Amino acid sequence: MKGMIIALGGAVIFTVVLGLLVSLTLLVVSMEEGGETLSRFSLPLTLALMLLTQGAGFHAGSITLSIIPLLLTVLLVWLLASLTRRLSRSPKSYLSGLFVWLVVNWLFTQNIVVVLEDSLWTVLAKAGAVFTIAFLLGSLPQARLISRAGEWVNNNLPPKLISSLKLGLSNAVILILGYIVAGLVTVLVWIIANQSAAVRLFHMTNMGMGSRIITTICTLAWLPNLCLWALSWLFGGTFVVGDLASFSLWSDHAADLPAVPVFAIFPQALSNDTLRLCLVAIPMISGLLLAIIELFLPKCFAISAGKPDEPFNPGKIIGQFIYPLLSFFLTSALMALVVNILFVLSSGSLGQHRLAHVGVDPIASSRVVCLSSSVGFLGGWFAAIVLIALVFGVRITFNHLHTYNAAIEELKTDSDSTEKSSDPATLPTIAAPVDSENKVDIDLDSNQK
Repeated sequence: MKGMIIALGGAVIFTVVLGLLVSLTLLVVSMEEGGETLSRFSLPLTLALMLLTQGAGFHAGSITLSIIPLLLTVLLVWLLASLTRRLSRSPKSYLSGLFVWLVVNWLFTQNIVVVLEDSLWTVLAKAGAVFTIAFLLGSLPQARLISRAGEWVNNNLPPKLISSLKLGLSNAVILILGYIVAGLVTVLVWIIANQSAAVRLFHMTNMGMGSRIITTICTLAWLPNLCLWALSWLFGGTFVVGDLASFSLWSDHAADLPAVPVFAIFPQALSNDTLRLCLVAIPMISGLLLAIIELFLPKCFAISAGKPDEPFNPGKIIGQFIYPLLSFFLTSALMALVVNILFVLSSGSLGQHRLAHVGVDPIASSRVVCLSSSVGFLGGWFAAIVLIALVFGVRITFNHLHTYNAAIEELKTDSDSTEKSSDPATLPTIAAPVDSENKVDIDLDSNQK
């Protein structure tokens, strides 16, 4: 029963809020543009956007839309996860909730006026995936399975391995969130730099102030998509608007773009080579600094050469670098997986021919983001090896110098003692025995003389 409430409650709350926004948008447009009212399209458009939020694109005539509004997707998942956390996290609730969620989405497909790009089974599979992800996010943090798995890991794996895995996971989360924030800052810079172009486009399309405001608010639904495109652009990738435009740090080409306000904020190429080089190097520098900090931080891997008086142990020294390498490999793998999925979800189509693909190339964009970060991690790891080797080299050099100086001092001491023993002035004097009779004779002779 609670699972059904989760599904129905989430669908009703989200659909009602989304429907109010759609109705307001159509009302403002009708009032400012004149003509017939558009309110009759509110319900089917709301249901179509509900399906689009879950990845089901649609087309109406020559208009096609399959770019997922990721902000709405995140809000929907958060809503379902919150309901799951508050009501029930049992498997029975999941199964009943999933069934109701699929039935609700099936009803949505029967009451829209647009044509879905995917088959019914594909639409329901995407809807089921969204509900499953939301239910897992709401139930797993407090699930018994997770606590038992944690106990098993703590009891059966070495503490250093557990710490390395945790650091690898946290590194991936930190870098991904940091890069997304960098993409958001980049979008804000685009808006500030190109706001005059957006204003000109509003004037060209004769948009009133109300339409401008409501259009801008609706565009926020695709803000995460723009952040991901900006992230690819920032680190040296390229994003395109079909065959009509392409944007990168080195070039910008646009021709016959549709009069969509968000297209007006897209950036121009940078002419400063130094600035381009600095931007492209951000992922590598981030990975390098994070690796060096964690390698030598006492609370992380705490790599050191040991005390100078400790005997040299190659196995212990080499063993210090195994766990960091495992952690950095885990970070790189998780980043490649998550970033590639995000780039895939951020792209879509606005048409069937020249606008068939809008967004980024997932593989190429993942490469410029993740490969550079991995190179940074590997560079920090090698730098630590070189530094520890230099420490041992200096120690060995000083030990040899100390031994050499001690040998020189010993030789000097031996040579000084040898010289002293061979000097006549230092030889002991031995008095010859004198006969008393001869002494008396000598004295007499001297007196006679």
